[in-house]
Amino acid sequence: MKHTIYFITILVIALFAACNNSDKSKENLKSDYTKMGNSIVKKTFDTLRSSLQTAISQSGFEGAVPYCKTAAYSLTNIYASDSVTIRRTSLKYRNPANKPDTSEERILKIFASLKEQGIINDSIKPITEGSKNGEVHFYKPIMLQQMCASCHGSKSADIQPPVWKTISTLYPLDMAYDFKTGDLRGMWHITFTKIK
Repeated sequence: MKHTIYFITILVIALFAACNNSDKSKENLKSDYTKMGNSIVKKTFDTLRSSLQTAISQSGFEGAVPYCKTAAYSLTNIYASDSVTIRRTSLKYRNPANKPDTSEERILKIFASLKEQGIINDSIKPITEGSKNGEVHFYKPIMLQQMCASCHGSKSADIQPPVWKTISTLYPLDMAYDFKTGDLRGMWHITFTKIK
């Protein structure tokens, strides 16, 4: 009987240690994907911002809108690969191709709820989670910057009439306006697919 209790005790301790190590391993893996996601978002955002600033300096905001429509997807995908997809989405999207799927909508609502609770932008952390098919999804909020209000701000106060005319011509179903600086504009969604 003593041997059985001893054996069961050792087995329970071993299982607990294995589970504990597994949890630490999962947390380390999650942390790694979060770091990779942040790095990809930073590089992609810097590329988009730099390209858009060049277009604005050359053609003004009115000319930057068509540039953004034709170049945003290719610029967003510069750092994509067979195992990494990069996407931007929003509850109030401009391009119907950026409409959120159900998982993205769930995360966007979490970020929106945090904003409504008064949480400061820099305190809203990215969300990294795994899916049943082995993919890892990284979500990071996009907060409206001052420069972006010229195309995504108030139609009456921020967006000039010629710019609005161009936007409404190119995006007749546009919902991506009336944001204020610091508002939740949308989010980045990076999907990491395991290479087989």
